[in-house]
Amino acid sequence: MSKKVGFTLAEVLITLGIIGVVAAITIPGLIANAKKRAIETQLKKSYASITNSIRLSETDNGSMDSWPTGAEMNVEEYWKTYFMPYFRAVRLCKTQVDYGYPADMSWKQWSNAQWNLSSGDSRLLFQLMDGTIVFFPRNTFDADGKPSYVDWFYIDVNGSKKPNTYCQDVFIFSRKGETGIKPRGCTLLLQQNGWRFPKNYKYKF
Repeated sequence: MSKKVGFTLAEVLITLGIIGVVAAITIPGLIANAKKRAIETQLKKSYASITNSIRLSETDNGSMDSWPTGAEMNVEEYWKTYFMPYFRAVRLCKTQVDYGYPADMSWKQWSNAQWNLSSGDSRLLFQLMDGTIVFFPRNTFDADGKPSYVDWFYIDVNGSKKPNTYCQDVFIFSRKGETGIKPRGCTLLLQQNGWRFPKNYKYKF
């Protein structure tokens, strides 16, 4: 007579428990890595898209360095002249709420500075067709209250999706260099690493 061989209930439960522990250890890491890869891919794509569009605009409007700055700039005219014709399906908005960001979002967390994500006399906030958010702060004031013009701009590669944090999914560039824009700070670090987060990079979702 043949004897049937099977697992006891205790053995099944122990096996399921081991599988659960392994899954709990490995799955969060796999998800985080997948999210990082998605951010890296989108950052590289956004950089190429913005660079190409600015080059097209410079063909018609001269070097970006010669475009109006600060108090010289009317944001609506600036948008219509230098950006809108050279990007597909972009839209200009007044505040971060128009893009789905929370009204009480931390500007400090988003940009590492106290930039109000609103369009004003010399600020520009717009969204690309793929959801990338682009923000030009461009005008601020120094400690003495005098106008101080900056050439930085930020992109949030996944729009209002979290983490909405500087150097995590928000990256900084300057409007300088042969390409029209140049990576700065943590963005430069990623570019130098082939648009990948370095192994020891502090990244959290």
